[in-house]
Amino acid sequence: MKSILALAIASTVAFSAPASAATVVVNSVSGLPTSTSWGTYPGENTGGGTAVVSTTAARSGNGSLELRGDRTRTQLGIQYSQPFFPAYDRTDIGALSNVTGLTFDWRIAGDSSNPYNVDYTPALRLLILDGDTRKELIWEGAYNNVYGLQTVPDTWYSSSVDDRFYITGGSVNAGQTIAQWAAQLTGARVQGFSVGIGSGATTGYHAFADNVTYSTTAGSTTYNFESAAASAVPEPATWAMMLVGVGMVGASARRRRKVAKIAFA
Repeated sequence: MKSILALAIASTVAFSAPASAATVVVNSVSGLPTSTSWGTYPGENTGGGTAVVSTTAARSGNGSLELRGDRTRTQLGIQYSQPFFPAYDRTDIGALSNVTGLTFDWRIAGDSSNPYNVDYTPALRLLILDGDTRKELIWEGAYNNVYGLQTVPDTWYSSSVDDRFYITGGSVNAGQTIAQWAAQLTGARVQGFSVGIGSGATTGYHAFADNVTYSTTAGSTTYNFESAAASAVPEPATWAMMLVGVGMVGASARRRRKVAKIAFA
């Protein structure tokens, strides 16, 4: 019985995620974004772009965020203050000095077209307030040596904590990692982060994004875009854990019956 109990404990440990890491499943994108939900701003998608959770190109599960068109931005957190959006106010997610990384998975669709480059990627932005000035730290493939037929269409890629982010109003050549910006802008506060498409991509642009991971000294949170239709279906690892558990319960019951029979026969 002790060996069975030890196996059960070992199985639980093997399938458990670290306490400092969390995954949030995002099933839809709608409305004005807050510090707890993803959404879009009225008038932000001026080029007719759209951002929806779909099953077109599943990543870690059954879905991903599908991006189409020109200038679309989906985000968590509000960078603008009143009176731009009277019903809401800017959010404060934490100190930039505590941030260690912002990464995501991205994919360019095979039918995508744009006037810039075949390797034109979606953009990942960290929204900050430096004193009274709103700024953005922006990841794009162009700042990380992706241009020049470096990507394969319909293929998933992942950014890294070592990748460079350009700052609004600065020089592209002055790109730095999130950790380097955090060490430099010591008083800045994080208001949110977004993923989307830049201006000028035109209506033919088509890409996907998933697993936006925001990391700080306290841990990390990954936002996994999934279709709600199949959100209740267990993952293969979950099925394996359930089967192991059922098997151990059955073995334990058989052992108890056998011991009882020997003791009272």
